[in-house]
Amino acid sequence: MKSNDRGISIPNAIKKLFGIELSQHKAFKDLVYPLARSKGFLKVIKEPMGLGSTKNHLFINEDDINKLYNAVLLQGFFADSKRVKAIFNNEKKRLEAAEFLELIVSGRQSIIGVAVQSQRLHQLIDKLKSSDPALTTKQLPNPFKELPQLSLNGLTSVVQVLLAQSAVMSEGESMVTQFLKGDLEKAYEYSCQLRTNDPYLQKYQIQIQKEYQEANEFDDLLKDLLN
Repeated sequence: MKSNDRGISIPNAIKKLFGIELSQHKAFKDLVYPLARSKGFLKVIKEPMGLGSTKNHLFINEDDINKLYNAVLLQGFFADSKRVKAIFNNEKKRLEAAEFLELIVSGRQSIIGVAVQSQRLHQLIDKLKSSDPALTTKQLPNPFKELPQLSLNGLTSVVQVLLAQSAVMSEGESMVTQFLKGDLEKAYEYSCQLRTNDPYLQKYQIQIQKEYQEANEFDDLLKDLLN
């Protein structure tokens, strides 16, 4: 691991924040580095590894260390780096994440393989709902006894665990989870089966069907243009 006066290396940052040796956890490493490589998400300084190498050491500005911490926590729920970044940059996506955690995660007695501290989870949800969440400067409460990125056998997030346990999920829970995973087609299938008076689920049902219809209309337009 390497650091210099320009910033802190990714492995050193993870060691400092979570006490974890990143080199010993490949799946976790493969989730963390895309956050650093994503243009504009973290303030990153690149330093060439050496002669003959096209790769760079990556150092993040010390001012961004709490942002990295929060991003890693959110990856524990949502493995997709694009969704995690959207939570930082888009209020709608942030509230969407808070609603998901409140309805589907905090409402469950247990999630197999993931130990979640209920009080800290509620505190994290409240922070995400706040009009001034300060995700870039203040650390979110950590609800995990151990990061899901480390503790699960081949799975790296709460969403992936819930999908693996889909047999015990309701149609509404499955619909929202598939949507947040990024599988619009499966989410749409569940939305067509869903009968509910829950306003939160109804909101997603409408949104999913609207996005699915728009995606199909766009596909049809492309076909027409190419034919």
